[in-house]
Amino acid sequence: MRILKRALKLGALILLSLLLLLVLLLELPFLAADGSTDGADHSGWMAATLSGPERLVDIAMPGAHDALTAGMHLSSPVDEASVASPFQLGICKGLGYRQSKAQIADLPALLAGGVRYFDIRVTRDASTGAFYTVHNYYSTPLADELAAFRGFLAAHPGEVLILDFQHCYDLTAPDARLGAAHFSELYALLEQSGLLEYAQAPALAGATYGQVTAGGSRAACLLLMKYTGGRAELLRYEASIHSPWFNTDDPAAVFSGLDAVAAQVAGGQVSRDVFRVQQAVLTMQASPSGLLNALGSWSLLRRAQSFNAQLADRQNGAWLAAMPIVMTDHSLSTRGSAHARLMASILEYDRQLAAAI
Repeated sequence: MRILKRALKLGALILLSLLLLLVLLLELPFLAADGSTDGADHSGWMAATLSGPERLVDIAMPGAHDALTAGMHLSSPVDEASVASPFQLGICKGLGYRQSKAQIADLPALLAGGVRYFDIRVTRDASTGAFYTVHNYYSTPLADELAAFRGFLAAHPGEVLILDFQHCYDLTAPDARLGAAHFSELYALLEQSGLLEYAQAPALAGATYGQVTAGGSRAACLLLMKYTGGRAELLRYEASIHSPWFNTDDPAAVFSGLDAVAAQVAGGQVSRDVFRVQQAVLTMQASPSGLLNALGSWSLLRRAQSFNAQLADRQNGAWLAAMPIVMTDHSLSTRGSAHARLMASILEYDRQLAAAI
């Protein structure tokens, strides 16, 4: 009997220890990711590399997935309009935060690092009417980021930004998507920022770098939205971009997916007259194995560090020709010199593009 009691106590202690370990794994907030920039200044790379006749949709460029999440913190509120389960993301805040923050570098650093395509998600706070950048959790006031975009464009003639407002959330809408009810508020914010002074919405099939930059003498931005309110300065998302998401946490599956898309583009199954994106990102899976993988890699940022180095190893001309926009999490990661090597591949490709025209 005494031996049995000791065994039960030991079992209970082990079970409690495992439970405490699981709680720690779910709740610890630190990201365990390396620094976010190699210090190289690519603020004017487009003006220095492109000659004019290159089609915008053929220009290779770095892209940032969930670009404006550097300002996210553990105390950031859950965005109830964009998440499937606000309760779960609130209870397991550490894990949710680690799997939601996609960038360490803030917007000025991303721009200086050469990023020209931005995957942007925004939400309208139902209680205040203010707009925030978001990825499951609030990050920063959208007005601040728009001012930073505008400031960069004013200071860097010849640079072109692709701002893809891929998701705009609104808790007060029936489908939680921003539409007619509050779109005018978002548009007013774009106007107030001065960003629309640089906005262009040409027919992409024939739009060239020289056309939108007046031969490199001015900067430009193209804004993509799923709901445009009929505004002429905005491009309709569905007609302007091809950006397949592979929804996997397996690097090999992403690389196979990129090979498949490259073959589709080369075979004419995908139009070349739109922006074409390499969605080179890993996504946490809602399954037992996916949860274990997420806990093992710890954070989305840390997972991206290793993956981006592998992506730099495998990056090739076929991928860049088919999908010139290379979109990553932790876009300026220095692990394995990933950002430096990806930027070198992109610049070499664009030099060849310019020379061939």
